[in-house]
Amino acid sequence: MIQRSFLLLSTEDRRPLFDEVLADRPVRRVASVFDAVRECVTDPPLAVLMDLSSTLHSGVAETAPLYDLGIDMPVLRCTGGGVGPWIAMCQAPFKRLTLAQALDEILGSDPSWKHPTNMRRFVRVSSGARVLFAHPDSGNWIRANTQSMSVSGLFLVCQESLPVGTDVSVRIMDCGEEEIPTSASVIWVHRWEDGPHLPGCGLDFDRSTVPDSLGRFLANSFFKRR
Repeated sequence: MIQRSFLLLSTEDRRPLFDEVLADRPVRRVASVFDAVRECVTDPPLAVLMDLSSTLHSGVAETAPLYDLGIDMPVLRCTGGGVGPWIAMCQAPFKRLTLAQALDEILGSDPSWKHPTNMRRFVRVSSGARVLFAHPDSGNWIRANTQSMSVSGLFLVCQESLPVGTDVSVRIMDCGEEEIPTSASVIWVHRWEDGPHLPGCGLDFDRSTVPDSLGRFLANSFFKRR
């Protein structure tokens, strides 16, 4: 299982100020909003810890992408340190408490940290692509299209599908110079006969087979479509 971690957004010179409160908690570190969003698209953290002093000169437009990801992930604006304790402030859900307490609650999966409207764990990025999928080693590739995807899966528009629970090999095109191979399983199917929605199937990727190139492509696409 992939261990999830916190994501600290701060300038390099201020990172040591967080060492004591972060202690041995899992954390990744970035220095820009762009890199923070890239991390959130490719591997969503437990929460983003945004050092207010580091982003003091950033305008609303620069930090807005962190609030527009559409996923269930708190963004904590952190202030303090030094003499007093670090304080964490969150807009959704609306909470204000010490950063140490916030980290412990989030690590403990406290339900009070659930986003009030966003339910997704992974960032869904609008990006059209052609896709081929098939039962492994069958060679009977089924043609499909997708209009959006994440590093966890996608919805395929197709007339032909495979039964729910089937493991499939996947080849994603139009996401760079080379096609992207991965493995997935069919988690639901919607047939033409089932109603007016587009026929197709939902695929859940085996995260261990998703190459980094897909995450990089989706992160770049997220910014291009803003």
